[in-house]
Amino acid sequence: MKKLAKILLIILWIIYFNTAHMDIEDPYVWKSNIEKTILMWKYLTWHKENIINFAIKYDLENDADINKYIDKINFLIDSLDKIKTNNFDKEREDLLISTILNEIKKINEQLKVVLIIKKNNFEKDLKVKKEMYSKIANKLSIKIIEIHDLLYNSNNLKEKKILTENELKLKNALKQIETLSKKLKYFSYIEFEKPSQIKKEFLNILKQIKEQISIIKKNI
Repeated sequence: MKKLAKILLIILWIIYFNTAHMDIEDPYVWKSNIEKTILMWKYLTWHKENIINFAIKYDLENDADINKYIDKINFLIDSLDKIKTNNFDKEREDLLISTILNEIKKINEQLKVVLIIKKNNFEKDLKVKKEMYSKIANKLSIKIIEIHDLLYNSNNLKEKKILTENELKLKNALKQIETLSKKLKYFSYIEFEKPSQIKKEFLNILKQIKEQISIIKKNI
């Protein structure tokens, strides 16, 4: 009797292990078709949102490759909506769901490679542009500080204790020029998220320098 009980326990343990193992390998195995479509719909919607966020972060909103995969995901989402709203027979539902699952796997495999390449290209472009603008900025900084020192010393602004209105404006403008020249000098230390920001910041500094030079010309 004890021997029979042990055999039954072993059989029950094997059945439990097999069913538990099956459930881990395929999370959809015990789900109904309705549950499967809902889960896949949620996953694809979340997945699409992540791809769009990736595209925004890496300046790829108009990228043909990225948009191609978004279109494919939209098609799969529409297909799942049709399964939910139409009364297909179970055999057809099973076939459609299986096809969509295979497409999801295929898209993910291909998309992973594409996104890695796009990300690497973006980071390379960011680095190259930053280095290029930093070199130009550093050279400009040296020239601007030379002009600053020449004007500051030639007008004896350091020695004078009482300044005229024009001299005060001139001194303030030269201080601004000095600050801006430092921004150019340390341009390489500024953190940028996108290559377009590099040019924008560089031109913004130049614009401010131009404005201060205009004030200097008027008050010199």
